[in-house]
Amino acid sequence: MQFRFADCLLDLGRRELTRGSEPIAVGPQVFDLLAYLVQNCERVVSKDDLFEAIWHGRVVSESTLTSHINAVRKAVGDTGEEQRLIRTIHRKGFRFVGEVKEELRGGDRAAAAVKGPVPDLPAPVPERPPTAERRQLTVVSCELLLGQGTARMDPEDLRDVVRAYHECVSETAARFNGMIGDTFGNAVLVHFGYPAAHEDDAEQAVRCGLELCAVVTRIAEVAGLETRAPLQTRVGIATGVVVASDPTGVAEARERGIIGETPNLAARLQGIAEPNTVVIAEGTRRLLGDLFELQDLGAREFKGTAGPVRAWAVLQASSVEGRFEALHARNLTALVGREEESELLLRRWLRAKAGQGQVVLLSGEAGIGKSRLTAALSERLGSELHARLRYFCSPQHTDSAFYPIIAQIERAAGMAHDDTPHTRLDKLHGIFMQSSTSIEDAALFADMLSLPNDGRHPALDLGSGLIKSTIQERQRDRQTPGSCVPAYRSE
Repeated sequence: MQFRFADCLLDLGRRELTRGSEPIAVGPQVFDLLAYLVQNCERVVSKDDLFEAIWHGRVVSESTLTSHINAVRKAVGDTGEEQRLIRTIHRKGFRFVGEVKEELRGGDRAAAAVKGPVPDLPAPVPERPPTAERRQLTVVSCELLLGQGTARMDPEDLRDVVRAYHECVSETAARFNGMIGDTFGNAVLVHFGYPAAHEDDAEQAVRCGLELCAVVTRIAEVAGLETRAPLQTRVGIATGVVVASDPTGVAEARERGIIGETPNLAARLQGIAEPNTVVIAEGTRRLLGDLFELQDLGAREFKGTAGPVRAWAVLQASSVEGRFEALHARNLTALVGREEESELLLRRWLRAKAGQGQVVLLSGEAGIGKSRLTAALSERLGSELHARLRYFCSPQHTDSAFYPIIAQIERAAGMAHDDTPHTRLDKLHGIFMQSSTSIEDAALFADMLSLPNDGRHPALDLGSGLIKSTIQERQRDRQTPGSCVPAYRSE
């Protein structure tokens, strides 16, 4: 049996999920959860229904269910904010709201036409029990502060607030490739680097912590709850080697065994954090380079640690130009074995100076030195007059096609994180005054940076699609000879 919805195809017989033309890998319980929601799309499915259908009545935490719902949404291209396909019905459960078309697979139709007994299927092979393994793990310990905002609150309302906080943490962690590890009342542990490891786990953990501090104040409003004051949280993050069980990641969150000092250290750091602040350990800081602006809190003594631990408060993401510079600002290794590629790039540069336009595509697997090679070229050209435009994609902004352009303009204009919208608009206006940019084009770029129109630009009377196509056209025009583009100039 197959089910089609949106751009997805769910094949129950083969236990496969396809989105577009790409197969989507999901865990067994995530697949079962999606199948149950799709097959019961005509009604609201309660949490008890899901506990019984997917976990067969076993006792699991609600954060486990929330993390699996988030995994299902991610697999089908949905989010907790949009809820285009899977909608959360407050205090009721969940409902699959996408249009579902049920159909038989070709093999199913052929099998239905065959008469006679169906041969017995072979007995399933029992799964091997999960084994423990050593892993480097980044642990985020976050706590909802139960202070003035929840004072004298009815216990049932307080339970709803804590539940909404758990859901917020789970949804935020899922966006940054984190996995809920455990919950303790109003505290939650999130694992980064387990069961799947990524090279930017520490960075993603810190971004997750900053996002939690930003969104926690809106939890009560989104959940339709009333509190005496805005809610607050605090976050501690530590990175280290642990022994982890269930490497497949399909068991319940509370059953994943994480043994080591790292979770305890993360909890201790969370305990010294100020409200709506992220504090990290030295081991995490070493993996971040200059990606964030930090405040040194000095060495701290914590119960359960071998010695003093240096702690850092994360202030905000830095305005560093690119990830390579941020992660390799110090101790840049020598470029070895790339003489041929370096000479090729220099030859193309000489042709470009002679008036022969050149384009070079440098591609290859991650970690082979593409960024290092371009950095070496920049060093070689440091004494020559040239304009350099640099655009960087970001795994944190995959939903923004114009992010590389926006970031480059912000760097060229010298915009800071704490600039007011009016100040940012002044800086944007300043760089366009130095070029031949028309006032209409300036209005387009101001709209792209989500800056308010204070009357200095004409009002745009275009739909979002027309604005996007017009910006693309203007950006292509700006690549023609003689045009002016905001850029860094090296002399």
